[in-house]
Amino acid sequence: MNRLKIIAIFLMPLLYFSISFSGTTGKIKGVVLDKETGEPLVGANVVIKGTAMGAATNLDGSYFIINVPPGKYSLEIIAIGYQSVVVNDVQVVTDRTTIQNFMLSQQILEGEAVVVVASRPIVEKDRTNTMAYVTSEQIDALPVQEVEDLISLQSGITKDASGKFHMRGGRAGEIAYMVDGIPVTDQYRGGSLVEMENSWIQELQVISGTFNAEYGQAQSGVINVVSKGGTQEFSGDATLWLGDHVSGNDDIYMNIGKVGLGEYNLQLSLSGPISFFPDASFFFSGRIYNTDGWLYGERRTRIDDTVPIQAYYHEAQQNPSEEERLIGIKIPDSLQTGDGSYVPLNPRMKYSIYGNMRFRLWQGTDITYSLFADQQTWKTYSDARRYAPDGVPEKYRTSFNHILNFTHSLSNRTFYKLGFSYSSKEDKSYLFEDPLDNRYQGKALYLNGFYFGGTNNSRYDNIVNTMLGKFDLTSQVNSYNLVKFGGVLKYHDITHNTLTTISRSAVYEPPNLEIPARNTSNNNFYNHKPLEFAVYIQDKVEFNEIIFNAGLRFDYWDSRSEVLTDLEAITDIDDGIRSSSPREPSTPSWQLSPRFGLAFPVSSTGVFHVSYGHFFQIPRFSYIFANSEFEIELGDLETIMGNANLLPEKNISYEIGFQQELAATWGLNITVYYKDIKNLLGQEIINTRDKKVYARYINRDYGNVKGITLALEKIYSDMFAATIDYTYQVARGNASDPNSVFYDFQSHPPRESEKQVLPLDWDQPHIINATVRIGDPRSWNIGIIGRYESGQPYTPSNPGSALTTQFRNSDRKPDIFYINLNLYKTFKLFNQKMRLFAKIYNLFDNLNEIKVYSSTGRAQFPYRTNADRQILERNPNFTLEEMDLRPDFYYEPRRVVLGLTVYF
Repeated sequence: MNRLKIIAIFLMPLLYFSISFSGTTGKIKGVVLDKETGEPLVGANVVIKGTAMGAATNLDGSYFIINVPPGKYSLEIIAIGYQSVVVNDVQVVTDRTTIQNFMLSQQILEGEAVVVVASRPIVEKDRTNTMAYVTSEQIDALPVQEVEDLISLQSGITKDASGKFHMRGGRAGEIAYMVDGIPVTDQYRGGSLVEMENSWIQELQVISGTFNAEYGQAQSGVINVVSKGGTQEFSGDATLWLGDHVSGNDDIYMNIGKVGLGEYNLQLSLSGPISFFPDASFFFSGRIYNTDGWLYGERRTRIDDTVPIQAYYHEAQQNPSEEERLIGIKIPDSLQTGDGSYVPLNPRMKYSIYGNMRFRLWQGTDITYSLFADQQTWKTYSDARRYAPDGVPEKYRTSFNHILNFTHSLSNRTFYKLGFSYSSKEDKSYLFEDPLDNRYQGKALYLNGFYFGGTNNSRYDNIVNTMLGKFDLTSQVNSYNLVKFGGVLKYHDITHNTLTTISRSAVYEPPNLEIPARNTSNNNFYNHKPLEFAVYIQDKVEFNEIIFNAGLRFDYWDSRSEVLTDLEAITDIDDGIRSSSPREPSTPSWQLSPRFGLAFPVSSTGVFHVSYGHFFQIPRFSYIFANSEFEIELGDLETIMGNANLLPEKNISYEIGFQQELAATWGLNITVYYKDIKNLLGQEIINTRDKKVYARYINRDYGNVKGITLALEKIYSDMFAATIDYTYQVARGNASDPNSVFYDFQSHPPRESEKQVLPLDWDQPHIINATVRIGDPRSWNIGIIGRYESGQPYTPSNPGSALTTQFRNSDRKPDIFYINLNLYKTFKLFNQKMRLFAKIYNLFDNLNEIKVYSSTGRAQFPYRTNADRQILERNPNFTLEEMDLRPDFYYEPRRVVLGLTVYF
C-alpha cells in the first residue's frame, strides 16, 4: 500500500498541471463530389475540427485520414467556390475504416457552413471478422461495474463455474489483452496484467475467432482497450456509491439480511491541459472499492481451539461408545469458544489509479506516458472453514504497468510508433506474514466436511516482471493498400516461491512448526527469465467495396530453462528428488501464422465475409515452470512436473459471416464458425525405474468448436437502442483441464482418461444476450441487460456403486437466467451538474446454480439413502441441512447500489 500511495501522491500534482494517445487507431476516408454535376472535387480540404489532422482530396476526389484515435469527431470540408459543410458525430472505431462522403453545393454568396449530423452505418463494410465495440457512452448507460461485465455481454463468451472466461469454446487463458496498443496479457496465470476500470475506457474492442497478424499469443480472441485521454479544458467528476446484497434467500446465504452496507465505492477523475507545456494534456483517475461479498462464515471455533479439540477427540477415540461409532463423537460446546459472529469469506478491497500525460513535441510527433497501478486484498471462499473462518488466508496483489508511446508521422500517408512498457505483478497469500507466527496451528480436526479451528499453513509469493519493446509502422501506400508491419520483444523475470510449514508434533499436542528445507516438496522456489519475439506484416486492401486482409506472423519462444534427459531415471533415496539427474537446456520453438479475411457486398445493404487463420499460444508459465526443482513426492502419484520444452498450443479457425441492413437503424448479423484445436496442454504418467510415479505436462489434448451466432441490433435513435444475440455452440474435446490425467489417476477407483471428444466443462449450447437503452443520455436513462445460458455439463455419479459407468459430462446443470438494471437522472443543483443513479444486479434474485452435486445434478442436496439420512440426522455436531448447504454453488444474489456523481 505504501508504494501505491507514494506514486499516487507524486502523480496527482504533476498531472494537475498536465490526453492519452491511443496506440490503436482507426481511419476515415471518403469522396468529395460536386452536388450538381457529380464530378469529383480536387484539392478540397477535409479537417477534423479541434485537431491537427486532415487531408486534401486527390484527382478522383478521394481522401483518407489515418492514425485517428477512436471517438466522435466533427469533420469540416472546405473547397474554394463551394459552401463549407460540417458533419458532427462522425464515429471512429479501432481498426475500422469510417466512410464519410461529401456533396458540396456551389457558393454564390458568403454564408455559414451547412451543419449535419452523421449517422452510424449499421453495416460495417470493411469488417472481415467478428468484432464488437463498447464505447464509453454505452458503459455509462448499461448496468455494468467491472470490465468483466462488458466482456460477458459479447456473443460467444461463456464463464465457467470458477468465473473464468472462455471465448468461442476455447480454454480459459486463451485471450490476449491489449491496452493502448501494448500487450498486457498475464502469461503466468492468464488474464490481464492491467485491471482496467470502466471509467478509464474510451473504447473496448472484443475480437473473437479470427484476427489480424498484429495480434499474437492468443488462440480464442483479443480484448483491446483504448484508454481515455485528456482534454483541452479542465473537467472532472467524483462518484460515490453504497450498496449491499438484498435477497430473500436467507436459507441459502448466511447473514444476507444483515443491517448495514456491505459495499462502498469512491472514484475521482480529472482531465485537462498541462499549463506549462503547449498542446499537452492529462487524464487521472483513482478508485477505492470495498465489499464484504455475499458468502459468510460463522465463528463457532477459534484458532486457539485447535489443539484442545484434537486432544479431546483423540482421547474419545480410544474407547468410543456404540452410539459414537455410529453417529460420531460430539465436540463439547465448551471447547468451541467462538463468539458466533458472522465473518465475510469472500471480501475484496481494491485501490487503483490511472494517470496519463500526452505531449505534442512538434507537428506529427507525440509522446504519451501512462501508469496503471492497483493493490488488492481478498479471500477465496472455503466451505470447509464455514464454522472456523479465522483460518482462511488472505490474498494480496500489487501491480504496476508503465507504458510509454512515441508516435511520429512521416507524412499524411505514413506513421510509425515505438512502444515500451514495464510491468510488475506480485501475487502472494498467507494467513500471518511470519511463517513461524505462534498463532499458526498444526492439523485441525476435520469432520463431516468442516474444520474445527485450525489454520491454513500454506503460502505463496509470485512475482512476474516484464519488459517490452514494440515497433509498428503503418502506411497508406496508395488508395487501395494500408500496410502495417512491426515487431515485439518481451523479456520476463519470474520468481516463484511456495511453502507449507510443517509440525513434528502430534496433532493433539501444541505445534512445533518449522520451515521445510528448500530441497523438499513443501518448499518450492524457482527463478526463470524466458524470452519471446515476434514480427508481422499485414495488408488491408480496399478496392471499391471489396476488402481483403492478409497477414503473416512469426513467433519465437525460448523458455531459457532446463529439462531432464532421462525421465525414468532412478531418484535419490532420501527424499525422492532428482537433484543428481542429468539435464540439458530447453529447446526454443517458433511458428508461422498466416491470416486471411475477405469482405464483399452482395447487395447495396448487405455484406458477406470469410476469414481463416492459424493461431498459436505459448502455454502459461505456471505450467511450463511447475516444479522446476524436479522434486518427486514419495508415495503414489502426488507430483506434477512442468516441461520447458512444451510447444505452443495451436488452433485453426474458419469463419463465414453476413451483415444485412434491415432498416435505417436496424441490422442483422449472422456468423458461422469452426475451430480445430491441437497441441493443447495435457499430461503423461511416468514411472521411474525405482517404481516412483509422477505426471508431466505435454502437448496431447485436442478438441473442436463449432457454432453460429444470430445478432439483431437497433442503433440509438428516437431515445431507444437495443441488441439481442443468440449463439448455438458445441465445444468438444478429450479433456477440459490440463490436469485431467492426474485427477483421473488419483480418483478411487482410478479412472481411464478420455480418448474420445466429449462436451467440455464450459460447453453451453444456447446463450442469449439482450440489452435495452431507453432515454436521453444527457438527462435520463434506463439500461437493461438480460442473459440466458443453458446449463453447463457435469459428470453424474452412481451413489452406492464403486464403479463409474457414466461418460464424463453426460448430463446438464440447470439453466441460468438473470436481468440487471441501471437507472439514472442527470440534474443541476446549485448550478452544479449531478447524476443520481441506481443499479440492481440479478434483479429478480434468481437462484442460479453454477455448481451441483454429481449424485443429483442440483445444488440443494446430494443423493442419500434412507439409512444414511437417518444416521446423519443424528449427527451430534452439525445438522443435515448444514452439511448439505453449499452457498458457493449458487450465483451471486440480488445486489443493489445507489450512488451520486458530481461533475465539474
